[in-house]
Amino acid sequence: MAIKQTFCSTLGVKARPSPAMKCLFFILFLALGHLSLHAQTASAEEAAAGAKALMQRLFSGETSEEELLSLAKEANKAGVPRQQIIEAKLVWGLRRQDTTFLVKILPEVEILATSFDSANAAVLPNAEAVTSFVSYIKALKSSSANDEAGFKQHILEAIWLNPKQAPVFLQTIEKYRRESKMATLIVDLKIPLTTSMGEATTLHDQLGGKKALLLDFWASWCGPCMNLMPALKKKAEKLSAHGVVVAAMNKDDQNAESIAERIRKEQNATLPWLVEPPDRPYTKGFEIESIPRMILLSPEGKVLFNGHPEDPALWTALKKIDPTIDVGSN
Repeated sequence: MAIKQTFCSTLGVKARPSPAMKCLFFILFLALGHLSLHAQTASAEEAAAGAKALMQRLFSGETSEEELLSLAKEANKAGVPRQQIIEAKLVWGLRRQDTTFLVKILPEVEILATSFDSANAAVLPNAEAVTSFVSYIKALKSSSANDEAGFKQHILEAIWLNPKQAPVFLQTIEKYRRESKMATLIVDLKIPLTTSMGEATTLHDQLGGKKALLLDFWASWCGPCMNLMPALKKKAEKLSAHGVVVAAMNKDDQNAESIAERIRKEQNATLPWLVEPPDRPYTKGFEIESIPRMILLSPEGKVLFNGHPEDPALWTALKKIDPTIDVGSN
């Protein structure tokens, strides 16, 4: 009792508080409880905002693989549903057509296909869509292994399961067929060409004993080609240090030399500025049906890459020539 009296005396109250004091204590208790609840609510809101910011970064498309995996770990700790994290990884791999990465996460995507929950979905509509991408990844894996039968089986499964994505899957079929043809093609590097200034040359001359030649096929009427001119000049500057010559090949039908030269001056380009002959020997040989198109050639005339300038497979092919090429700042 003495202890209780001493403690209460320190607070300036009696051992038996008055009704008014009891009321005051009760009000203080409620106030403290309200503050605690408010802090918990604020904390929950902050956590939700943090998780949302993580998801936005996961789906931004601007991250490297290392950054993506680091963000995935953070998202997992923040309580982001595993399904959404796997979806983010899948979207990242599909955007880049990174077969190696997609094959690596295939077991996760297969789990997602069997446990898909629409309520937790981030971007994928249903389990069938996920299953179609499982088949698509298996098709890419078969393509890398030169397994034509496996490629056909899995790519057709993907189309059947997800008809809305058929245009994407059909592009993969076209790419597979093109690459199969290019694998056995040997290009004549000594076909006569001219530069935009009318000087005679050949691809052999332009190669000049270097490791590889990267050709960019373009035309003045091609909007995407013109938009990619800054990136072309950047590639030329970057790859020259790795023994890869970058050259532009104009495909204008009329007044090609004068048009090409005018644009070379406008772009202040210093890389080789070539004009394809009117009979289009390279367009036919490389089966170029649309531009912009880039072709990577070995000194022997073998086709190492044939596709869009922004296809990640281009950098995969370049790194095979020189592993020190930095893909991150392309």
